Amino acid sequence: MSKKELVPQDVTVKLVSFSQLANVKSPLALDSYQRAYVWGEDKIVQLLNDFSEFIQTNNASKPYYMGTLLLHQKVEAKQNRHFVIDGQQRLTSLSILYWLLQGKLPAHIQFEFRSSRSLVNIQQAKSTMQAWFKEQQIDKEEFTKVFKQLRFTVIAVQREDLAFTFFDTQNNRGVPLGSTDLLKAFHLRAIQDGNIKMVEQLQSHCAKRWEQVQLQGELNKTSQHNDFAPELFHYYLWRGRNWTGNQVVELESKDEMLKHFGEHSKKAMIGEVALYSAGTNQWGKSLTLTTTNDYSLTPAKQHIGQQAAYLPFALRQPISQGVGFFLYAEKYASMLNVLFYQPSDSPEVLALQGFYNDVVSTLSAYLQSIFRLATLTYFDRLGSEGLLRFAIWLDHRLGAIRLTQADIRRETPLKFLREAKQNLLDVLAYAYDIDDVIRFLRQDDVSNAYAAHSGWKTQIKSNRLVQERYASAVARYFNVGNLRIKTDKHIESTIINKLNQVSAEKLGVQQGARHV
Repeated sequence: MSKKELVPQDVTVKLVSFSQLANVKSPLALDSYQRAYVWGEDKIVQLLNDFSEFIQTNNASKPYYMGTLLLHQKVEAKQNRHFVIDGQQRLTSLSILYWLLQGKLPAHIQFEFRSSRSLVNIQQAKSTMQAWFKEQQIDKEEFTKVFKQLRFTVIAVQREDLAFTFFDTQNNRGVPLGSTDLLKAFHLRAIQDGNIKMVEQLQSHCAKRWEQVQLQGELNKTSQHNDFAPELFHYYLWRGRNWTGNQVVELESKDEMLKHFGEHSKKAMIGEVALYSAGTNQWGKSLTLTTTNDYSLTPAKQHIGQQAAYLPFALRQPISQGVGFFLYAEKYASMLNVLFYQPSDSPEVLALQGFYNDVVSTLSAYLQSIFRLATLTYFDRLGSEGLLRFAIWLDHRLGAIRLTQADIRRETPLKFLREAKQNLLDVLAYAYDIDDVIRFLRQDDVSNAYAAHSGWKTQIKSNRLVQERYASAVARYFNVGNLRIKTDKHIESTIINKLNQVSAEKLGVQQGARHV
């Protein structure tokens, strides 16, 4: 078989230098679905150190290989452009270095960044490079020679579906893109079968919505690499959908994530999302994201606006490919923000936030995680009604685990779900009334766990400080000096008092604002 037979006719593969990239016949650009520029200080310093070592140890005639670039040739409005599918991070970093050394940008790399996050990271990369050159005291003229030795394998394709096939294959072989990056590419690729302008507008809207998921406010402070999407899908969406019955196990592989949220999603008409008569949806049969970046609900013409947290989806419903995936992710990232971080007009939500900060935050990280997941599932099914009551009774169960086990492990919350008569997440997913949920939480009497710590101020020893912190937080919140007093009756009366207190405080703020 000849080499020509191995490579499709609409694919070209070449080994080119940095300057020869200008001969691609059109400038290199970024399409709307590309993620932000994310290289941090460690990656920049590593690149500069590698170049420095190359300069010191190699003959100037030897090439420096910079990996593969994947380009998609796109013809639109009589304009021929090559979009970088894979290689954006390297080319952006090289362009910043080129500007520092030459005082100008390479003419053949014309990237436009829509994200403020990219602009911030570019400025940080520039500062890191300037500091590195100042510290190393290296001749910039010598560094300029590196660009003459750079070599890339350039794969250029003309069909978009083929571009993404190469992209998926390349990244699944070991390039460190996460499963959520691959899911993003998969579902952007699924937005098709419309006119070019419509496809591009919807892809652009979805790419921007995805970035908002990645940068989801306070949630992002606990995430690595300033990207909340992996945490959202791993700790909330995958668990919420797959932890059913006694099948409560951790995610085993990236492939499992990709299959569940990618291959197993449902095909849909461009821009549409299939809806189901459950939970927050009572009337709609389908939802459409319009080219004006708004929602249209059919058959009920209901204007939803931009309140993503209240989109009519259910956590465990089938996910529509393309637009459906992005709106689904946006809803639950936004909902987590509404529940735990965002200022709210709801006394129930405000009371939940206060309880979480005062009490739940003193639990083990594993127990906090299951609390957030269960609260998200409750809110998704029943809304804010009874939210504080649910949160307090859930904490009552989880707190008993905290007080009776000095060592909380990763397996602890899994056992809590798996070994009960029913899985709490299942109970929540199918609940029609808060009383159903509370009855489930109260079916096991755990009062002895609290009574055993009735003298916590004097009896708990220093090697049990984690339990002492939680016991102290509970005592303060319920205003008791003895945890034995935390009876069912006292819990219910505290719930009423806390909600009244929050409502009164909110009313006072509103009245004060009117007087001002």
